[in-house]
Amino acid sequence: MLNVNEIDFVSLSEVDNEKLLEFYSIAYPNRYKIIHKNWNWLYRTSLSGLEPIVALYKKDIIGHAGLISTNIINNGKILRGIWFVDFYILSKYRNVGLGKVLTQKWMELEDYHLTFCNQSSLRVFKKLGWAENNDFYKSCKLINPLKWIPLIKSIDNKILDKINFFKHFNKTNIIKGVNLLKLSNNKKILNDVIRTQNNNIKKKLDLEILRDDNWLDWRIFQSPFINNYYYFLVENSFVIVSILKDGSKKKLNIIYSKYEDEYHKVLLNKKIVNWSIENNVDIIWLQLTNIEKNISINSFYPKKFSLNFACNSNNVSLDKHILKDLSNLDGIDSDIDVRSYNNYNTN
Repeated sequence: MLNVNEIDFVSLSEVDNEKLLEFYSIAYPNRYKIIHKNWNWLYRTSLSGLEPIVALYKKDIIGHAGLISTNIINNGKILRGIWFVDFYILSKYRNVGLGKVLTQKWMELEDYHLTFCNQSSLRVFKKLGWAENNDFYKSCKLINPLKWIPLIKSIDNKILDKINFFKHFNKTNIIKGVNLLKLSNNKKILNDVIRTQNNNIKKKLDLEILRDDNWLDWRIFQSPFINNYYYFLVENSFVIVSILKDGSKKKLNIIYSKYEDEYHKVLLNKKIVNWSIENNVDIIWLQLTNIEKNISINSFYPKKFSLNFACNSNNVSLDKHILKDLSNLDGIDSDIDVRSYNNYNTN
């Protein structure tokens, strides 16, 4: 039986590159190439120098605890935290206590810990004293219902697009003033809009993820998925979306939004739905939403799925029960958006 004391815990960069690729192909078969090629970006190693922890047994990789470094602003002070992502232990090394030890070593890296996780991981985190928030969901709207019916979906997509009955009731001419821009070609416009909205960030007292120039450059402008990114814009309100194919389905994922007011929120989401209908999108995903904070647009994306958000604090200056109410979490945080991509659907 495996003895946990026989295991070495090292940083990701210390691991043999070929062994890492082999491990990722087992742990994440649909996206191992993406992780292996982009792990420095994905885990934001440039922010604080932290890297995922890898468990080695006789020099072979048997476990992995990923992380994404982030800054949190609270009462004007910047705090360092990490998102818990990409946790995996090879099947034959499970149920021997390795998962708990690996998680605890991960928790020692920073004082503030965040995650969106499955039920199995949530049970582990709760045993370790983490707090949870059950107010988060992802929601969607099916655009062409015919493509989701088993007996019909085998029909050629071009035919199904033509007979999509939503198109017959869609009124695109009622929404004016909203522009759709490809992000990679229009970085400056988006950058200026975000800076306008963030002018008073140092004066804000809200507890939130810090989205400064460093964050913007890393998460959006350096993203390996930037060619999939577009944004809908009206005045200083915007919604960033990711458009991609998943097999025969065309998906539009809403990953980050900033609204000046409720009117712009409704206007932009109406535009997204109408544009999706006219451009043969099959499903729209609002990747992350808080039902209470998005009442005005809940009806646009009626099918909802609950998400598990959990967090922890090792520092008494910010209690975990306060941390769980981070005010600006969005679909661009953690790896929610990244998990939409696989080895074959990136541009």
